[in-house]
Amino acid sequence: MWNPFKKKSAEEAQPSAAAETAGAPKAEKKAPKESIEQRIEREIDALPGMIKNKLKDPQVKQRFIDIAKRMEKDGVDFKSIRQMKKWMKAHEAELKAEQAGGVPKVETVVHEGPRIGRNDPCPCGSGKKYKKCCGKDK
Repeated sequence: MWNPFKKKSAEEAQPSAAAETAGAPKAEKKAPKESIEQRIEREIDALPGMIKNKLKDPQVKQRFIDIAKRMEKDGVDFKSIRQMKKWMKAHEAELKAEQAGGVPKVETVVHEGPRIGRNDPCPCGSGKKYKKCCGKDK
């Protein structure tokens, strides 16, 4: 009985010598393997608009390509969303650490010296209240 899930043996996988001499066409030629960059360029149009617009930024696009290369290196099948989500979850902390390293941390500004109130005399020496002089535009 024929089983579609059974792996072919070496004899079945190779065409017989008689079939080759009978003028049968050779097996399809394998196209050169397409790189991640080429696949992403080809498939950008199929992505939703929001993602497509973000990929126009070269830094975001390069990060996307780098992650895809790492997934490919680890053997993730890009046709399986489940495998990609599993890989992302397993490497979540590592990816966040890399992203945080590229973005500088924002620090709170701390003013030194006494705080000037609105009704205090202006520090510029005009004799007016701060709210009527230098603090007018604030």
